[in-house]
Amino acid sequence: MGPDIPTSNRRTTLTAAHVASSQIALAASNYVVLAIAARNLDAAGFAAMSSYYLLINTFGRGLFSAVELETTRAVAEADALGRNDGSIRRASVRHTLVLLAVALVLVAGSAPLLAGALGSAAGAAGLLAIGALAMAASYSLRGPLAGHRSYGLYAGTFWVEAGIGLAAAVLLGVSGTSGTTPWIATLAVAPLAAAVVLGRAASRVRTPDGHTSAAADPVDPGFGARGGVYWSAALLLAGQGVWNLAPVLVTSRLTDQPALAAGFVTVAVLLRAPVLFFPSVQALLLPAFTAMISTGDDRAVRRATRRLGLLMIGVGAVWVLVGILLVPLVSHLVFGATVTPPLWVLGVLAASTVVGAAAQIGQTHLVAARRPAAAAAAWIAGFGVLLVIGLLLVPPLAAATMGQLIGAGVVLVVLTIVRRAAMSPPEPTTGVNR
Repeated sequence: MGPDIPTSNRRTTLTAAHVASSQIALAASNYVVLAIAARNLDAAGFAAMSSYYLLINTFGRGLFSAVELETTRAVAEADALGRNDGSIRRASVRHTLVLLAVALVLVAGSAPLLAGALGSAAGAAGLLAIGALAMAASYSLRGPLAGHRSYGLYAGTFWVEAGIGLAAAVLLGVSGTSGTTPWIATLAVAPLAAAVVLGRAASRVRTPDGHTSAAADPVDPGFGARGGVYWSAALLLAGQGVWNLAPVLVTSRLTDQPALAAGFVTVAVLLRAPVLFFPSVQALLLPAFTAMISTGDDRAVRRATRRLGLLMIGVGAVWVLVGILLVPLVSHLVFGATVTPPLWVLGVLAASTVVGAAAQIGQTHLVAARRPAAAAAAWIAGFGVLLVIGLLLVPPLAAATMGQLIGAGVVLVVLTIVRRAAMSPPEPTTGVNR
């Protein structure tokens, strides 16, 4: 049996690499699509397309990834117990439809932010609605695939989405298309196209019926119990909002300065790149925090938090320098930006990402402690602060910049307060004078 262990480890490593590379490929393809679009659109059109990309990521990742995670957990549990997964899939569809309704409400509320750049709020709402529907279909497909460990098809959804979006962008670029709507449509339709291409194959991935009959399948085996899926959706939605909405606010308020708005969007998109790795960081930290909490080892939690905080300071300082020194050059060479914001704006945006990374530590701790509502409340508070500052204060560019930093700071402070209140006080050190 000895030779089987290395083979199993190798297979696991290859699977993890395949899944990770597919997600990196999708993120990279989106950036390439934006870069190609920047060479074909005017400043106002590029700002509108980038804002659409950020908005649809907020709705899609923020809302529907929560259902994917819950579906993955429930399907994996049913698979392990030999149960039919029919009721889980039905519950997943129900929760997805509820969150799709929420997404459409958000679409109606956010469409006016793109109205100035796209010409009408109705047109913006239509494109956002298509994108929300596409994201819902895509994430609904992925949950059961991950739960059944069908990682080839799971990764395939990302590869197909990336390929379709990139191919459409190349065609639009070669044809010299300069209209904003066709470019936005590539981002809107690509997830839906991937779901259509792989939908039939994904539907055949189920627990074998020979284990238990569908009649014996529980009606709803704990899916979304106690509203957990909705708290997760609120947490992810608000978190995505903090990282995505500042450029959208600038675009909506600087319609008379499209070059400056496009420059801000470009640097903001580049400086939010570390946010793409936040889910992976949580996936790595969550088991360790869960183990510490389950054994009541608060001292280990404090020690781990302190070490991670020091690491964050060092890495964060480097990221701020990268943001100030290199991002203007990249935004010009890759995205063709003709105007870039002042250096202090880049430094603040980079610093806000570092603050958010530090907040991920506290968020992971609370999720491990089964307190997603507290974590969600912190991100909702930070998101609210960003909206108030970014929408009401002037000048718009400075308001959005400071709103993102202060919003992330609010999240970090609230998470820290809640975590400390939930933990037992440290034991007094021996030898200390009384």
